[in-house]
Amino acid sequence: MRVHLADGILQSPALLGGAAVISAAGLALALRDSSAESGAKHGLAFTGTLAAVVLAVQALNVPLFPGVSAHAIGASLLVFVLGPARAIIALTAVLLAQALLFADGGLTALGINVLNIALLPVVCVTAVRRLAPARLGLQAVLGTTLGNLAGSLCLAAMLVVGAGAEPRVTFGVLVGVQAISGLVEGALTAAAVSRIARRAPALVRPSTDARVTPTLTRAALAWTVIALGVLVLLLPFASASPDALEVVLDKTRLEP
Repeated sequence: MRVHLADGILQSPALLGGAAVISAAGLALALRDSSAESGAKHGLAFTGTLAAVVLAVQALNVPLFPGVSAHAIGASLLVFVLGPARAIIALTAVLLAQALLFADGGLTALGINVLNIALLPVVCVTAVRRLAPARLGLQAVLGTTLGNLAGSLCLAAMLVVGAGAEPRVTFGVLVGVQAISGLVEGALTAAAVSRIARRAPALVRPSTDARVTPTLTRAALAWTVIALGVLVLLLPFASASPDALEVVLDKTRLEP
């Protein structure tokens, strides 16, 4: 899911401050839960490794349909491999790095981006995993789609209320594109999780917490190298088309 909001587009102190408080609270809970898990030391290295993978993979946009692109991977796979607490930590680190290093998303809007790209998708995927614990494919597709819808609905509402964006265009484009993106990303996640479950089943976390061991961390590193190799091969095919948020901002003439 790609809905990185830049600085200056949304200037409502109430929305910016409220999202920052909610995101900070969510991150604090995630840090608490993560530190309480078994194997916390190895879990930290594991989380950092996968956060770096997501940061690299999110540089690659894939064409969704003519004129619009989307990320190939997002929160869902992190939930499956890291669990919800560490997924939130990893995604927050990715969003912070993107804002600081690549100017992709603003610092004043970081709370909104964490809420819409980390917290809401992770909560949705986690809820679906607990409701359908035996169906990995269903968890991936349904959880990713619901997460994309929740994040895009929240962002669209904020743009309409806080920036005066035209509702029909904002909800229609942003939510519509992210719904389709969620289905595609969910299918890709389902395929990835299915393959990982067959080749390295210990890497797929159950819907309840599991221990992160040195063996598990080494397996994750091996799969990381494979993922980065695939990324290098796919870079020439990256899409230059705008994402859904960029399309909405262009159509509604909202600029930082």
